[in-house]
Amino acid sequence: MPQHLVWLRTDLRLLDNPALFSAAESGHVTALFLLTPAQWEAHGIAAKKIAFILRSLDTISEQLAERGIETKIILSNRFDDAAHRVLEVAKAIQASRVFWNEEIAINEQRRDDAVANSLSNAGIQVERHHAFTSLPPGSVRKPDASPYSVFTPFKRRWISLSIDRGIHTFPAPKGQGPTVAAAKAPDTVGGIAKTLGSEDWPAGEREALKLLDRFIDSAVNDYDSQRDLPDLAGTSKLSPHLAAGTLSANHCIKAAYVRNGHRLSGGNPNIDTWISELVWREFYNHILAEHPRLAMGRAFKPETDALPWYHSSEQLERWQRGETGFPFVDAGMRQLNATGWMHNRLRMVTAQFLAKHLFLDWRLGEAYFMSQLVDGDFAANNGGWQWSASTGTDAVPYFRIFNPVRQAERFDPQGTFVRRMIPELAEASPKQTLEPWKFGGVGGYPEPMIDLGAARDRTLAIWKQAKAT
Repeated sequence: MPQHLVWLRTDLRLLDNPALFSAAESGHVTALFLLTPAQWEAHGIAAKKIAFILRSLDTISEQLAERGIETKIILSNRFDDAAHRVLEVAKAIQASRVFWNEEIAINEQRRDDAVANSLSNAGIQVERHHAFTSLPPGSVRKPDASPYSVFTPFKRRWISLSIDRGIHTFPAPKGQGPTVAAAKAPDTVGGIAKTLGSEDWPAGEREALKLLDRFIDSAVNDYDSQRDLPDLAGTSKLSPHLAAGTLSANHCIKAAYVRNGHRLSGGNPNIDTWISELVWREFYNHILAEHPRLAMGRAFKPETDALPWYHSSEQLERWQRGETGFPFVDAGMRQLNATGWMHNRLRMVTAQFLAKHLFLDWRLGEAYFMSQLVDGDFAANNGGWQWSASTGTDAVPYFRIFNPVRQAERFDPQGTFVRRMIPELAEASPKQTLEPWKFGGVGGYPEPMIDLGAARDRTLAIWKQAKAT
C-alpha cells in the first residue's frame, strides 16, 4: 500500500477533512503538524489561540491514533522552513503523495507553493484540497465572472450555488490498523503554556461537535432576538473552532440546513440569521482570496489608504485597557482582555469607537484584536475592522458611526453586562452604567476621554474633505 503524508494546519479534525479522507482512501497515512512559533509571533497571533491550537493538536493526534494513524509534531519555527521540513518527513516515511487543505492568506499561499515545488522536484506528488470555507474562493462570482464586493448579492449567489451543488461533508477517515501511540504537543511553545485559557475554551473536535449540537438543538431558536445582547449566551461560541479548523464551516452549514427544513433561507428566521452569519465568514474569506493586498495592511478601498489618521499612543492604550470612560466600549475591551473573546455587537462598537470617534488607524485595532482573540481569523477580523472603519466592503458610506451610549441603551439597557465586566460600576444603577459622568462619576470609573458629538463632527469633516480631493 502506498505511503501518504497529510499535512495538517487549520483543519484539526476528522470529519469533513477532504485531504485526510482522500489520503486514507488510497494509502497508508501519516499526519504531520508543523509548530511555527516565530511565524505566529510575526503574524501577531494571540497566545490563547496558540494554546487552543496546541490542545486541539493533542485531541486530533489521539483521534488519529485510535485509527492507527501516527501524527508527527515537528518544530519548524517559520513558514520558510516548511519546504525542508515537509520534504524531510515525506522522504523518511517514503511517501509517494503529500495531501493538504489549502489556506487563503498570501503568506500561507506562498509557503504552500514553495512546499509543492520542493516535493515535485523530489518526485513526490502533491494533492491540494479545499476545506476552510464551504464554497471555494473564486467560485462565487457575478454573471460577468467578476468578484462580488457587496455582501447581499454575494449571499444570494452563494445560496443559489450551494443549493445547486448540494451540501456534502466528508466522513471520518477509515482506520488503518491497531491503535498507535498518540503524539503530544509540547507543554510550552514560544513561552506560551498549552493550558492557557483551557477553562474558558475546551479544545478539539469532540468539544466543537458538542457545542454545535447544543446550539442547533436549542439556543439557535432564540438566535435572532438574543445574538446582539452581550449579557446573554445567545451566540454559538463556535468561532474558535472554526478559526482553528476543529470544525468546518461546511459542517455548521449542513447542520443548520437540516435543522432549517433543508433550506438556506426562507425557513426559521433564527436559523436563517445564523446561516447569514456563516455566509459573512465565507464572504470575507472570498474577499481576501480575491484581494491579497488586504493581507499586506492595505485598505479594500485603496483611496482610503490616504486618510490622515490621528496618532495618539495614550488614546490607543486607554482603548486597549478599556478605560475610555464609555462603559459599553470598556466592557467589550475588558471582556476581550480577560477571556480572549468579545461579543460580536461589541466588536463593532469598539472598532467604530477607535476608527470613527478617536479617528485612529483601524490597522492598530485590527492588530490588537488579533493579539488577543482566541478565535482570531485574519479574513473575518480584517473584514470586520474595515467594515467598521468604512475602508472596506460596507455599502453604507462613511457617516455610519455607532454612538456607544445609544448602543448600550439598545443592547444592554439594564447595564447587566457592563456591571459584570467593569468592577467600578458593579453597584451602579442602569442609568449610571450608560452615562456615569452625568452622575458626578461612579466608583472611581474614569471620565470620558472625548466628547462624542465633537469627535463625530471632526471625523465627518475629515471624511468629507478626503472625499472631495
